[in-house]
Amino acid sequence: MLWRSSTQTALYWLMRTFLILTVLISALAGAPTHAGSKEISLHKGLGEQNRVGRLFFRGGLELTFDDPRFGGISAMQIELGGRTAYLMTDRGDVVDLTLEYNAAGNLSGATLDDIRPVIGAGGRGLDSAIEAIARMPDGGWLVAFERKHRLLHFPRSVKPLQTVPRLLNTPVGLERARSERGIEAASATADREILLIAEDMPTSRGFTFAWLGDGARWTPMSYALYQPYRPTGATLLANGDIVVIERRGTAANPTGTRFASLSKRQLRPGAPIQTNEIARLDPPFVTANFEAIASAQGLQGQTVLYVASDNEFSPSQPTVLMVFELLP
Repeated sequence: MLWRSSTQTALYWLMRTFLILTVLISALAGAPTHAGSKEISLHKGLGEQNRVGRLFFRGGLELTFDDPRFGGISAMQIELGGRTAYLMTDRGDVVDLTLEYNAAGNLSGATLDDIRPVIGAGGRGLDSAIEAIARMPDGGWLVAFERKHRLLHFPRSVKPLQTVPRLLNTPVGLERARSERGIEAASATADREILLIAEDMPTSRGFTFAWLGDGARWTPMSYALYQPYRPTGATLLANGDIVVIERRGTAANPTGTRFASLSKRQLRPGAPIQTNEIARLDPPFVTANFEAIASAQGLQGQTVLYVASDNEFSPSQPTVLMVFELLP
């Protein structure tokens, strides 16, 4: 009887342990995990602060995915109603993310799905730095590269930048740009053209070079600078206006971001491009080296802006991804 009782006791504890492990594994499997993404507030001191200027905060994340290829984000595209984000890097890769939202519709997590090289980006050398991206009229993509300044046209594909590209004509004057002061912002326009904006190529005091064209022909323009900010990204809205983000400070030590808009009526050949301020992110609001911006429409037709930062592949500096609703 003693031997039988011991056996029953051992079986009891074995089964109990098995059931506990089964429940834990099931719970973990059923709960989404976002390793490498951490929610952040808009304001470092006031967690409830959710508005700045015409921007209403819809969630933010610090991204620290454990992959040496992740980082250096300079351009971005949002698809599938905000569920998928494609981030382009300074080393010629595309990062595929799945985004998650809470019950209030605010960004709450991100999962890293894939990191893939861009065909034609030039490997991992100095000529692979993607700085700007814009949708072409044919559904393909224009991609602007820094350091070795050039424009590539990627035909339409299921995911951005999966097809073999062709070289586009380079705007006159771009060859004079310094290695890291070329095209930083690009956007489609309401008239099915592409607007390119250089970060720091002065045309005259207070202006930097911009171009308007279709990839074959480019008309020189001038973009008015709001000192000491410099343009780093642009995106087309559903109403035909364009939103530009501008950085104050340096890439390594950004001290502020300016959001500005320009009306489709302002894009006239020969006319200087003037912007209207939407908002500024200055300390104690979150500041980062924001270089990527993309837009989407919410379920109720609202305009949603996504911005991502370039951490220059620094292990100590997270990539920041933030979402805002643009208020009237």
